[in-house]
Amino acid sequence: MRLLEHQAKVLFKQYGIPVPEGVLLTGEGQLPSALESVGLPMVLKAQLPLGGRGKAGAIVKVKDREELLPSYRQLSSTTISGLPVTEILAERFVPHDRELYCSYFQNRSLRGFSLIVAREGGVDVETVRDKFVADFFLEGPSPGQYEEAATYLGLEGQDRASFVSLLKSLYDLYQGVEGDLVEVNPLAYSPGTGFVALDAKVVVDDNALFRHPELKGLVRRDAVEEDAEKYGFNFVPLEGDVAVVGNGAGLVLATLDMVSSKGVKPGCFLDLGGGASAERVLAALKLLNSQPNLKAYFVNVFGGITNSVYVAQGILQAREQGILTKPLIMRLSGAGEEEAREMLAREGLRSYVDEQEALNALEEWRSP
Repeated sequence: MRLLEHQAKVLFKQYGIPVPEGVLLTGEGQLPSALESVGLPMVLKAQLPLGGRGKAGAIVKVKDREELLPSYRQLSSTTISGLPVTEILAERFVPHDRELYCSYFQNRSLRGFSLIVAREGGVDVETVRDKFVADFFLEGPSPGQYEEAATYLGLEGQDRASFVSLLKSLYDLYQGVEGDLVEVNPLAYSPGTGFVALDAKVVVDDNALFRHPELKGLVRRDAVEEDAEKYGFNFVPLEGDVAVVGNGAGLVLATLDMVSSKGVKPGCFLDLGGGASAERVLAALKLLNSQPNLKAYFVNVFGGITNSVYVAQGILQAREQGILTKPLIMRLSGAGEEEAREMLAREGLRSYVDEQEALNALEEWRSP
């Protein structure tokens, strides 16, 4: 579950991480009180579970009173990646000299965790080559790793101590909510104000929510999540454009890593579970078809409990119903694979036995 920015900042405040003064707006009638509490200049930020909001025009700086109402109306009438803007966070503008980046995330290839700090914030960290990375395990980052991160940024004196304290608080939050990811991008710095988290991203493991009743008030279930729960899918939206689908969490996680290794950003994680029927496969494709960010599907199924024939039947039903409208790259192996492959081939759909062949096909699709 990915929290919206304003929800994540509630947690940041609870853990002592500085954030700008802000007010959540759901209607233009709240603008006068927002102006009074936040002041000018302010920043209006559409609250959507998406990255790259600045590039998409979802973040607007308002310099004076005359700009406020038209800026709010324009932003609130916007649809981004198929999602309408219904909530806007109005925040005090924070002058700053530097924008930095820091995050904690689950490093599945390491079977541990990683801390990333970069001298450049406000950008996609995957594109930044100059960054500090510290890997650690259940014991958490060491004091030396915190100090190395501060040294990497060239911090001294009180700034150094403040940054190390912020990293520790951010880790306490990450551990406290059993997060998949906690990210500050950008983290603003200036000699006058110190460090302030201009943006906040928190992704929580759905399977751990029962241990965190304090997060229940932050959970907002949409139709997609309800459908996923109805069929027992493990579905996690991500920020890329290729759906990664498989049967079994371990297989899907491994496939995520393989897809990422080809320079492709996964757009979601969908685990069909064991014993997937044609009905479940059809339901999964309907769910994926409702996601506007997805441009292709990468399916990796190993037929054990799940018979590949049922997977093929579900795919063909989706095609007949006009649901399968995007490129499908598929690896089928195991029980019923030959019959399933023949069924798909008769309808002009290709499948692969070898994972690497399927990944090569994905790479070719990405770079035609």
